[in-house]
Amino acid sequence: MSTKVAIDRHAQVLLIKAAEDEAVLHVAGIPDGPFGFHVQQAIEKLRKALLSQLSIEYKFTHDLNQLELQLKDAGEALPAALEDFSSIGTFAVTHRYDDIPEFHVLSRPAAIETVRLIREHIVARIAALSTAP
Repeated sequence: MSTKVAIDRHAQVLLIKAAEDEAVLHVAGIPDGPFGFHVQQAIEKLRKALLSQLSIEYKFTHDLNQLELQLKDAGEALPAALEDFSSIGTFAVTHRYDDIPEFHVLSRPAAIETVRLIREHIVARIAALSTAP
């Protein structure tokens, strides 16, 4: 039987920051690079929020696959992505700081829906793990 704890303060901050990134996805006219960056950042922060709530340390990384593996190792199952995010990390680092790379253009509706599904899942898991609403 697991003991419920209050919502981790760091998890709360990450949920707020992820919501800010998600809000940007709905801004009309945002170019592909910044759109992909905020998709990646929203998913990264959501995964880190759940890891934080589980009291699992994580590296300061933009590697979504590594964060997903940590969650899976902790017994957490994440919803399947509607968009292929295998190369989304390029939006977090390469596209933001280096030359403009050739990158896969994301399906915006699928990316937005995927972020929503991940957010809903992680918020529900954090609520289930905590005593606070």
